[in-house]
Amino acid sequence: MEVVKSIVYGFLRGLRDSVAGFGLIFTYDIQEPPKDASTSSQETSLAQRRAAQQAEKKQKHAEQKELVLWRILAGSNVHDSHRYWENENNVLYRIMQCSILNGLVFGLSLLFFEYVLLPGLSAIMGYFLASGGESTIWMHVQPVLSTLFNLFWLLPIFILSRIINTIWFQDIADSAYRQRQGQPQLISSLSKMVADIFISIFIQFLFLMQASLLRMLPIAGLNTFLSGLHLCMLQALYAFEYRWFNMGWELYKRLSYIEANWPYFIGFGFPLAAITMYPSSIYLSGCFFSLLFPVFIISANEAEPVPNATGYPMQLFSFVVGVSNHLIHTLVSRHKIPATPCKTRPVRR
Repeated sequence: MEVVKSIVYGFLRGLRDSVAGFGLIFTYDIQEPPKDASTSSQETSLAQRRAAQQAEKKQKHAEQKELVLWRILAGSNVHDSHRYWENENNVLYRIMQCSILNGLVFGLSLLFFEYVLLPGLSAIMGYFLASGGESTIWMHVQPVLSTLFNLFWLLPIFILSRIINTIWFQDIADSAYRQRQGQPQLISSLSKMVADIFISIFIQFLFLMQASLLRMLPIAGLNTFLSGLHLCMLQALYAFEYRWFNMGWELYKRLSYIEANWPYFIGFGFPLAAITMYPSSIYLSGCFFSLLFPVFIISANEAEPVPNATGYPMQLFSFVVGVSNHLIHTLVSRHKIPATPCKTRPVRR
């Protein structure tokens, strides 16, 4: 019974922490991180005066930010406010950029095509063609229009938005981490950092394929549950990886931590996994993900994961990690240059 309570508690805490970012995004740049009492007590009087002056400047700056934020929400002096936020390059501005790109440009394109353009063309064809004939023609025209729209509009915007979102997501995560946690402590070696990034992307791709294969199981209900379980863990990994990477955690430490405390991270990734699993279109799912993911980055940066009291890790990443290690070992061994034996000359006496 205690095991069940621990699992439910960890899941609910993760679920609560995942949506906490929605209440922080408009005040995140205004709030200051809590200061350690032991550190402040050791400050000299000169340092305290400097800190007070700095706090006063920050307070004035925060009030100015609040004023600009209300101007944005009220719709007054939008141009000047936009230039202010752009110069500040803060968390809220990046989130607003993501919302405009993914919500207005990408999302509205999908809605306009599906609910305005296609029904309008169908009505026009029905008006000019004879009764009953438009349905037969429309059956051939509609797939062609959808293919052309996806190929020449949605796919380029989708690829471009993914590239831009990747840059903006990193900016949001770095800015949020510096504001709340301090200076990032990255992996010491540059080669290790690059290898960590590429291996992480490869393992996440394999894990996504594993979730897709589980969804194809012929057992109804079980396939959706297992696939959803994988997606919850994957979405939580997406959100927390920025924070853990700035903390200097390497890939296998990140994976071990999320497997060890799986109830919390399943709950944390559940909202985003449920939202992105629902749409049948990959473009609409990607639009929802890109629109909401910055908020979950903020939530992950503020969250305090609950340890798993059961003591039993859920090793969902073990298989893909083993496959990844085997493939990397095979590639390295194939490209390894064999050492040529050194020929020694006979010693003359």
